[in-house]
Amino acid sequence: MKGLSAENQRDLILTVGTHRQERLLSPLEAAKLLDASLKSGTTIEELSTEIILDSTMIHRFLRLLNLAPEIQHMVGWGGKSRISFSTASEIARLMKSDEQKLLGESTLEHGLSKREVRQIIEDRNKFDKPIRECVEDILKMRPRVIRRYLFIGAIRSSELQNKLSRMSQQERDILLNRVLAQNLPDMPSRAGSLGTTRFTIIGSEDLNKALNKLSTDFAVSINDYLESSID
Repeated sequence: MKGLSAENQRDLILTVGTHRQERLLSPLEAAKLLDASLKSGTTIEELSTEIILDSTMIHRFLRLLNLAPEIQHMVGWGGKSRISFSTASEIARLMKSDEQKLLGESTLEHGLSKREVRQIIEDRNKFDKPIRECVEDILKMRPRVIRRYLFIGAIRSSELQNKLSRMSQQERDILLNRVLAQNLPDMPSRAGSLGTTRFTIIGSEDLNKALNKLSTDFAVSINDYLESSID
């Protein structure tokens, strides 16, 4: 594969060639490697042969690159704190970044399934309704609503952003969940994802209570935890 180191090629093959939830690369990291190889002259057909993945799936990965930056770090292979690869690929069909952001956040907050997300997008395009209204319509169809709390914060320090940019998505997520466990031990039902410029934490009522009890704004506290842990 042109444009990729031997290590990149190995990581890519081991990531897309398995169905395990824990993989070497995040979906976005895999998409970026595929894009880099294509831009270096590799054809879709050559990529398909090398990584044993059909061209349709390769295009689904590449579609992730169109996602709004605010939600890219939320995309993973599954779990309550992640927007799954297949669901994120659907969200990327939306043309407007603000609609992608709202639907991505709603997917985590309400645990929207791929089918529900697809229906929301179809309603948005067919009836030209605001995306928020389409989400509300889907939630009304559920037999009961399970409330989850989503907190999103920004990484304030450029120095910290630089350090995080040198880490993989998996390494950043491990770091965030470690500092949460160390500094907020009374908040068991929570999970987080950490990008280079923002972070996301999702959980139930105990998360909401724990973060609201902090002496400073939750985003300030998380930044302090991260800076202390990464030095």
